Amino acid sequence: MFRKISILVGFSIALAACRSTSGGCPPLVAYSLDEQKIAAKQLRALPKDSPLAAMIVDYKKTRDACRASGS
Repeated sequence: MFRKISILVGFSIALAACRSTSGGCPPLVAYSLDEQKIAAKQLRALPKDSPLAAMIVDYKKTRDACRASGS
């Protein structure tokens, strides 16, 4: 449970940083293929109505937007 809360806090900080830097985004963290596979497996294991799953999907959209903006 503590790990989930820590992840949520990290996501919140990253999202707030995007808004507080005049629309720019902080540098994106690179995740290895193994980390991505483990995270995807853990995400699929969450209940469909999990708020954490929804937040992670939103975080992916934010990362995609940061990549697209070139920030």
